[in-house]
Amino acid sequence: REAAVDNLAEARRFVAALAPPALEDTSLAGALERLCATTGSRHRLTAGFRLTGAPAALPTAHEVALLRIAQSALANTVRHARATEAEVTLSYLGSHVALDVVDNGCGFDPGHLPVPDAGSGGFGLAVMRARANALGGSLTVRSGHGSGTALAARLPLVPPAETEPEART
Repeated sequence: REAAVDNLAEARRFVAALAPPALEDTSLAGALERLCATTGSRHRLTAGFRLTGAPAALPTAHEVALLRIAQSALANTVRHARATEAEVTLSYLGSHVALDVVDNGCGFDPGHLPVPDAGSGGFGLAVMRARANALGGSLTVRSGHGSGTALAARLPLVPPAETEPEART
């Protein structure tokens, strides 16, 4: 049983390290910009993207986590928020990289989330938080009924050699 658990953990690390197709031909900023454009064109939502700070090379695992968090956050916005606008910001802040997703939707009480429903994929916030925590980062959510939602993921900018053999370029 212990070997099976170890093998599963190793398989999950390999899968997490694989770059999704959205990152194959562009930078993280390019993938996030495309995500916003695609989300905006498919839904009644104005989704904007901003990049602040000087982009730095990130380990693939960081890029994947930030992209997946943005995808989940925008999916939640579309599915639950009844928002007309969303803004995704990627910020390079010295020793950290931050991803902020802010919408003008109906908001919710982050302290009283419904029990996740595996059948509907309803593990969004828990999975986003786990992705950030697994890389030494954090995820915070500010929201309230009628006031939209602001999600902030923050990951440390670690030299690529400390986390994996090489970062994507």
